[in-house]
Amino acid sequence: MKKLVTLISLIAITALFSQAFAQQYLIESASGIGPKLGFYKAPDAEDGTMFIGIQSRSKGKYFGGEFTLEYRGEQSYTTTNGELTIRQIPVTGSLMLFAPLSENFAPYGLAGLGAYYTFYDYDGGFINPGDDAEVNVGYHLGFGADLAVSESAAFNLDYRYLFLDGNDSIPEKEFSGNVLSVGLTFYF
Repeated sequence: MKKLVTLISLIAITALFSQAFAQQYLIESASGIGPKLGFYKAPDAEDGTMFIGIQSRSKGKYFGGEFTLEYRGEQSYTTTNGELTIRQIPVTGSLMLFAPLSENFAPYGLAGLGAYYTFYDYDGGFINPGDDAEVNVGYHLGFGADLAVSESAAFNLDYRYLFLDGNDSIPEKEFSGNVLSVGLTFYF
């Protein structure tokens, strides 16, 4: 199933890139909103997780900003006390620095902060098994590229490294990790 999704995604991305490079669109001094999909993997997690969200972007020629709201599915951790499963709802903001190489292609660097609403589900030998929740504050650094596909829409692909402290009762597990995402912003 993952291979099929990857293949379909690559075909769609290739089609968007070829269409966008055939046309010249310039999007600047605009704001927009759109969907966002991605994959997050912490080094200590047994598996990564897909996520879905919404992004709002403002873009000038060289500077921009982004606000996102996402839902990240379950990641499992094996600890000395048993099994831990977490889910997250990140609310993040980023500042972006664009380097427009052509009218429709602009790589960027980004840095930002976020509040990560984290839900814990403890199983096994924990002192207080069950559910718990907390808000963690983290920051991220990354890079990506914006590709205008029309006069009012842009496709974006980015990588971020997330710096995030975990639960104090489980100090041996790392929640920082790699985040890959794709989005489509409709500007107005």
